[in-house]
Amino acid sequence: MIAEEIGFKTEPTQTVPPRKLWGLRLALLSALLLWLANPPAGLWPLAWVALAPLIVGVLRARHFAQAAWRGYLFGWVFLGSLWYWIGLTISAWTGSAIGWVAWFGLTFILAGFFALWAGAAWWLDRNVPEQWAVTALAAAWVVMEWVRTLGALSMPWAQLSYTQYRFLPILQIADFTGAYGVSFLMMLVNGALAYFWMGRDKPLRARRLWAACTLCFMVCLYGLARLQQHDVGHSLQVADLQTNVSSYQTPSPETQLQIMHRLAINAKAHVPNPQLYVFPESASPYDPVQNPSGYLFFHQLADATKAAILTGAEIHARGADHNAAVLFVPDLPQPRVYYKQQLVPFGEFIPFRSILSPLFGRLFDFPNTDLTPGSHARVLQANLPNGLSLAIGPFICYESMYPARVRAMTRQGASLLVTISNDSWFLSRAAMQQHLAAVVLRAIENRRQVVRSTTTGITCMVDAEGYLLAQLPTNQEGFLVHTMHLLHGQTLYVRFGDWFVGLCFLLLCGLFITQMRRRKAHTS
Repeated sequence: MIAEEIGFKTEPTQTVPPRKLWGLRLALLSALLLWLANPPAGLWPLAWVALAPLIVGVLRARHFAQAAWRGYLFGWVFLGSLWYWIGLTISAWTGSAIGWVAWFGLTFILAGFFALWAGAAWWLDRNVPEQWAVTALAAAWVVMEWVRTLGALSMPWAQLSYTQYRFLPILQIADFTGAYGVSFLMMLVNGALAYFWMGRDKPLRARRLWAACTLCFMVCLYGLARLQQHDVGHSLQVADLQTNVSSYQTPSPETQLQIMHRLAINAKAHVPNPQLYVFPESASPYDPVQNPSGYLFFHQLADATKAAILTGAEIHARGADHNAAVLFVPDLPQPRVYYKQQLVPFGEFIPFRSILSPLFGRLFDFPNTDLTPGSHARVLQANLPNGLSLAIGPFICYESMYPARVRAMTRQGASLLVTISNDSWFLSRAAMQQHLAAVVLRAIENRRQVVRSTTTGITCMVDAEGYLLAQLPTNQEGFLVHTMHLLHGQTLYVRFGDWFVGLCFLLLCGLFITQMRRRKAHTS
């Protein structure tokens, strides 16, 4: 009686007798719908309703373990089907079946995040005031997505907000909250829909659904207004180059340099001439810092084009191998170098090598050495021949999935973001599109234009509102020349980082502490 008076539910949400396997079917239905919302299908509106069946199944579970199991099954099926290309990629890279072991292992581990969220949602539904229930579920989802970015084995692929990379009005709020704010809104709608589904006779649940939809509508209005604004800065002619060199059919170093030289010279014929040329990740067949041939090639290319040249390369420095972005500028003897910080597990390093090598070393062809991550963000700064000051914030391939990595570049003064990638490893166009989705969010969060250069696609340029300004066809050699703008200023997200995640976490802590105090007062 006391609990009811203070607004806490004393009975489970379940209002109908459970049927065998129905909860698992709802989890599978959500996995299918959310998979369809992501590339390759790209049916993004489905993401606004895809998780409602899962929420119903989780909240009607009989106990915590059952709720967690339903969340785990959802995560396993969704992630496993979405990133099937992990198995293809790593198997092709290592020349063995270890890729499918990695695919199974990563999916097995990372599906656990969805199990934790489902268990938390089940507990919250039974222990917080009903007017806070949907908000608490959405806050828990945001915290779960953020936790997925932590640690060396993290793989924050396919965050909920990434499904909306073609629906730009809803994404504009990311300059305040980061991508997590968009995920919160989407989860708010899914949760309100699920509660409405379970008890449409209760006026509160209908009002909550209308409130969630109204909030999203207001955010879209802000987004539409923001899309009419265009930040202004110094213009820069950028040549975005796609070499079409596959990681599985790599030509000789001499041929690769010929391709790069040909692309740069052809792009130089564009009027006005490019002031920055961007080559993809691993484009240089030689170490352009330590190897004299590599250094001479890029230095002469910078002099010939009278422009800055940025290329990806593997560099040996301080006794270790690094994946790096290297910037050459005319009349600047020493190139500027950034070392990639977030390495790909099973791609650029083998986790638990000392354990896995003795167990699987005879069955699978492990690479002999791991790459070493960089220790900090570094903006590549230089003065161009025309006197323009250039500050590039580079992030390499997989780092586009980590908002904090890109944000650090903008905080250090980057006026243009450049991401270089080698997506030919994927063997999947769907993976290329999923990768691009994250880049769109990084542009909006930082309000910086982004140049994206890849070996085989998707090579493109993105403005600060998330529009694709230009794009090359995949699996073709070619280049784009486009006017980009060097932007300054800092968004709320850049200044304060993941404050919205912290707010969600504090909300959950407050609800938990309040419930513990209420329970203690009730039992004393």
